[in-house]
Amino acid sequence: MSDQPAYVVRGATMYCHFGTHRRRINLPESHGTYVNEKPMMNVDDCKPDNIPYFGICISPNNTSSEVIYLIAEDGTTISGKPCLPVPFGNWRNGKEGTLVEGKAALTTQSTLVCSLSCEKEIAFLKDGQHDE
Repeated sequence: MSDQPAYVVRGATMYCHFGTHRRRINLPESHGTYVNEKPMMNVDDCKPDNIPYFGICISPNNTSSEVIYLIAEDGTTISGKPCLPVPFGNWRNGKEGTLVEGKAALTTQSTLVCSLSCEKEIAFLKDGQHDE
């Protein structure tokens, strides 16, 4: 990914430092602002319908006693505690000069803290603008 921030749109790829799987951000309903014909996101887009689970959570703060089994991205079977993202606040580092439905736009430099993450963050790998 470039060092230059890019606007994040529905479907951008993100990851959590304590999760085993990358995921795409969701936007059930567009805010009405688009880049490359894809709906832009804002700093408030951190609700359960926006942020999916990241597979297995390896955070030491995850106190779940449940164990799940998943296929890892490399094809192996892994097990551990389920990821249940609990965002702590809104996305950080939004682009204040660009508003999407009155809120700062998300960029690839935006991050989100999960309450289980020990201050590690959820971040973006790809902006989603050119994904099919």
